[in-house]
Amino acid sequence: MELPPAWQRPDPLRGLEDVPWSVLSRGTGVDDLLRDAAHHDRAVREAACVELAGRLLDDDTVSEASARAVPFLVELGASYRVPADTRDRMIFLLAAMALAGAGFTDDGRRTRRRWNALGRELPRQPPDWITQTRYDVAKGAPKVFETLAGAEVACSMALAIAVPEVVPPHVSDVAEAIAADDHSPRLLAQAARVARHLVGGAPTTPLLLRTTAQGHPELLRAYRGKRYPVNQPPEVTLQLMGYRYAYLAAYGDQECFTP
Repeated sequence: MELPPAWQRPDPLRGLEDVPWSVLSRGTGVDDLLRDAAHHDRAVREAACVELAGRLLDDDTVSEASARAVPFLVELGASYRVPADTRDRMIFLLAAMALAGAGFTDDGRRTRRRWNALGRELPRQPPDWITQTRYDVAKGAPKVFETLAGAEVACSMALAIAVPEVVPPHVSDVAEAIAADDHSPRLLAQAARVARHLVGGAPTTPLLLRTTAQGHPELLRAYRGKRYPVNQPPEVTLQLMGYRYAYLAAYGDQECFTP
């Protein structure tokens, strides 16, 4: 019997030593953290995953190192050679990086996502690591979705919410099944509904945002308090809400991988 593709993948960290991490912006030590994320000791893995999130998504901000790390995060999330807890965390980190609201410039300052009154995104100070990181996540996401197959898991919904444009039909079916099942965990079902809506491409209305926010006190406070950026398109706000539901479904109030 032929092994599933996720078992056939080569070493997820192949080529890691070919990247000049020490000269990349915020890249020093990322290679060691990626190795530790796949360590046989669970405590080492967990510490590395938390440190990676702080390095690659520092206060919702991505960097040159973030973009260069994406292919390795994809392989970690798509390989059954990697412990399940790390795979889930890497997938959540990929989703959060794709939704990042800011990027580091060469001088270490932050350039943030902004929109004009028509909801069109404004140019940012180069280098644009926000766009590059999101592009790289979308490019690698199909590998992860192939591995996840029909798994009804929160990390799958998080990634689908972050890059709905590359979600394959079988993941859309999973979202539909979760959302329609009365026995699905409530927060996971909320995330699945958001994923289903975004993949379907239907307009995101103010009513939908209000309804979505009412599923959790934290999101409702943020929505009522208008804590989202001025002129941010409703689809982006819905993505952030949906990601948060998926994260809460998996990890509760533990703070990590949070855009």
